[in-house]
Amino acid sequence: METFTVEAVVLKTDDFGDANRVVTLFTKEFGKLEANAYGCRRARSPLSGALQMFNHISVQITRSPKVDTIREADIINFYDALTNDLERLTYASFLFEVVNRMTFPRQQERETFDLLIKALPVLSKRNPRVAALIGACQFMETSGEQLNFERCVHCGREIDGDAAISLLDGGAVCMDCVDAAQDARPYPEGLRRTFETMLGFDWQDDTRLSFNSRQLKAAETFFIDYVQSVLGSGLRSVQFIRDFLS
Repeated sequence: METFTVEAVVLKTDDFGDANRVVTLFTKEFGKLEANAYGCRRARSPLSGALQMFNHISVQITRSPKVDTIREADIINFYDALTNDLERLTYASFLFEVVNRMTFPRQQERETFDLLIKALPVLSKRNPRVAALIGACQFMETSGEQLNFERCVHCGREIDGDAAISLLDGGAVCMDCVDAAQDARPYPEGLRRTFETMLGFDWQDDTRLSFNSRQLKAAETFFIDYVQSVLGSGLRSVQFIRDFLS
C-alpha cells in the first residue's frame, strides 16, 4: 500500500459509524480524492481539528484497493469565520458544492485548487454572496461549461446592449437571432457587464466587492438556474441561499 502526503482543501465531510468520517478533499496534486478518517470525531483524535469543512491542510493518505485512509493531517490555514457566520457558511457551501458536484475523482485540476485557495480568505472577510458567485462563475469558465456571455451563439456577433440568453443554446443570443433560441430569457446589458466583471475579477484586488443589488440578485438567480441545469438536479445549498433572498 502506498502512503503519500498532499496539500488539500476539505471539500465535504460525511459521518459514519460512531466516530468516523468520509472526507472529500480537493488536492493540489491529484484533484478530488475521497478517504476515510477513522476515529476522527473523537475529542482526543489528532485528526479532529484538521478535517473540518473549508480547512486548507497537509494530509497523509494511505492508498488501498478498497478505500483510502487518512493517517495524519495538519492545518495550513483555517477560516473559522466561515463556520461561525451562517451567511458565510451558506455561500461558501454553495461554491464548494458546485466544485464537488462538477469534478471527477483523481483528475488533477490545478486551476480549481488555486481558485479555492484564493476564494477562501475572501469568503471569510468580504461580501460572501459576491465572492461565492465570482468563484462559481470562474470555476465554470475553467471547467469548460461556461456560457458564452459576449457573443451571439447563433451568428457570432458581439453582443451590444440588451439581448437574450439561452441555457440550452449555450449563451447569449442577439435580438436578430432570438426567434431561433430554444429557451430565450432577457439578458440586459447590466447583467452581461456583471458577469464580465466577475470573470475578470482578481482575487488579490482589495477594492470593495460591490454590485448593484438588483443586478446581483438577477445574476445569482440566473447562475443558480444555469448550474442546476448543467447538473440535471438541484443543489442542497440553494435552499439556504433562497432563504436569504426571501
